[in-house]
Amino acid sequence: MLDRANRFITPERSAPLWLRLMPYATVVFAGLVVFALAGAGWEYTNRSAFCGTSCHTMPPQYESFKVSVHSRVNCVDCHIGRDYIATQFTRKAQDISHVVQFIGASYEVPIYSKKLRPASQACERCHSPSKFSDDSLREFKRYDAEKNNELSVMYMAFKTGGGTHREGQGKGIHWHVENQVEYIATDNPHLEQEIPWVRVTYAADGRSEVFTDTEVDLPVDFVEQNQASIKIMDCMTCHNRESHPFPTPDDALDDALARGVISPEIPYIKKYAVAVMDRGYPNIEEARMAVQGLNAYYAANWPDYYAKNQATVSAAVDELMAIYERMFFPDMDVTWETHPNNVGHDDSAGCFRCHDGKHLNEAQESIRIECNLCHTIPVESRPDGTLPPLTLEGSFEPESHIDSNWISRHRFEFDGTCEGCHNIANPGGSDNSGFCANSACHATEWTYAGLDASHIIELTNVLADFLPTYPENELTWDALVGPILQARCVACHGGTAGLHLESYAELMAGGNLGPAFVPGAAAESLLVEYQRKGHPNSLAPKELEWIIQWIDSGAPES
Repeated sequence: MLDRANRFITPERSAPLWLRLMPYATVVFAGLVVFALAGAGWEYTNRSAFCGTSCHTMPPQYESFKVSVHSRVNCVDCHIGRDYIATQFTRKAQDISHVVQFIGASYEVPIYSKKLRPASQACERCHSPSKFSDDSLREFKRYDAEKNNELSVMYMAFKTGGGTHREGQGKGIHWHVENQVEYIATDNPHLEQEIPWVRVTYAADGRSEVFTDTEVDLPVDFVEQNQASIKIMDCMTCHNRESHPFPTPDDALDDALARGVISPEIPYIKKYAVAVMDRGYPNIEEARMAVQGLNAYYAANWPDYYAKNQATVSAAVDELMAIYERMFFPDMDVTWETHPNNVGHDDSAGCFRCHDGKHLNEAQESIRIECNLCHTIPVESRPDGTLPPLTLEGSFEPESHIDSNWISRHRFEFDGTCEGCHNIANPGGSDNSGFCANSACHATEWTYAGLDASHIIELTNVLADFLPTYPENELTWDALVGPILQARCVACHGGTAGLHLESYAELMAGGNLGPAFVPGAAAESLLVEYQRKGHPNSLAPKELEWIIQWIDSGAPES
């Protein structure tokens, strides 16, 4: 056998030509087979389906990926990067450690990506960082769970911008691309929800300035201690969930109702669906039973509707289950809360990680937080279905409005002069009757904004120069309290909640909730109680202190 193999590999010189060429042909053929198999294996392991289905830990990432805007981009384009095959091979070989963790079940949940390629090697292969984007109009449909799926529509124009300052651009949301922004996050490095330190270097003049969170007591050598943690902001600092979205139940239901895959005609479907989806379940089987239980709930509690629309309800329940299975993965401890979306600033900190109004520089100027910096002032449809005008062009702004602390300060400076530019009907309200009653602003609790931080209140809620002070003026209504309330409060309380503050007699009469104050007992007075709880238009601390003294002294008129 060995002799025959030896004669095949090293044939006699007198052997026919074809026999002498056969060993070389065999080697070439074997090489081609190996090359073809290796190439096929390489291509197979580069497919998204391989990444998403080969390991039982991947369903959260793969299911969300399939419904993302990048569902036709291979996983390896972002996680391995487009590069020479030798470089790609070594990067992929490093992931053998994941296989070892999988076999030994030593991985931690929830799983976060730890070796994503930088934006310059991933995002920017398709998206040019120097591109300027026009403003884009967006429509947001919201369904009120408590009002039987009542629809409201909000419109905003987003100022994406970008480009370079050399071309007169470099503005808008993508201003961050042109100007270098460095930051240090102090929480989970894969989440980066807490950013107390930011350094900006402006492209136009090379100037740098540092902003720090006023509510975080950073040590003097904080930057030196965290040199290795300094990161440069890139696409994924904000666009972290483009390929793996985990929407909130509220957003997912709004989207399904807007597209009609769940009928908004089903009574209170959003309320019941969110309640079921928000509960924690130990496994997906119990979750399915709970969601499927909505069929029985409607049969028992809405029998007439269910009898006529059983197919509609069943289709909605099936869609709810599909939505749930893309958002919640009990076995891997994954929900929308474990993977926050950094675009926006409502359900997670997002933009407010830095643009929260309490990151200040040495001059006590905040990182800008104006509502019309990245998008226009949102407008909502009125109760009668009509829409207020949506301003698309930049309008005139007085110097006070350009101040970086204006959003925090404007509630303390609101007065009749605002009416020169704005409809100030029902100021601070949310019925969309005027500019100052915008429900998109006042009907939302901005959890992650820092406008009520103690230092920001001290900085922005200051005594007005033109108002009387104590003890320079007597502690009476005519000399001190009346002028202060006239300047600070009458613009709203000229009848709001039935309370009029134009005169001493009207103040004494009180409003819908009863007397505004109890002479001689400031601690029992509604005016003091509401100011201390955090009234939208808070008095300056000194002003409130004087008014408390005035009430305790019997609230004299003159």
